[in-house]
Amino acid sequence: MTTITTIGRITKDFKLKTSEKSGCVYANFSLAVNEGYGDKQKTTFFECTVFGPEAERLMKAKAKKGSLIQVTGKFGTTEFKRANGEQGYSLKITVLAWNYIPGTNGNGQKDANDGGDSNGGTPASEQSPDGDFSVTVDLDDEDLPL
Repeated sequence: MTTITTIGRITKDFKLKTSEKSGCVYANFSLAVNEGYGDKQKTTFFECTVFGPEAERLMKAKAKKGSLIQVTGKFGTTEFKRANGEQGYSLKITVLAWNYIPGTNGNGQKDANDGGDSNGGTPASEQSPDGDFSVTVDLDDEDLPL
């Protein structure tokens, strides 16, 4: 199995869907990953599919067009014929895990879900490893090592 981990922005809003055959909940979205800067910037697009609880958490986190997320999943390609007859390839990721990255939504505006992650929008610093909420401890500068 070939896996990939990448960070990019969701290119359009999406909705949860339910498979008619299996009843499984899923969502499809496109992820734009930028490399370089200025005139040398290149954007690669990945068609992503996320299933089950991970898809539901993505919706709870209110991920939408412009949201910056990190995805890890199975990588693959699909071949297709372009309208001009040339061979084309689509890059696919079956998302196994994802993390929301707080910040701006790509338009310079503060993201509505700033501080959330794949656990339903609660900052990871406020969760225990099993996803339950834990007590936040305030530390003074004296408590931190030099």
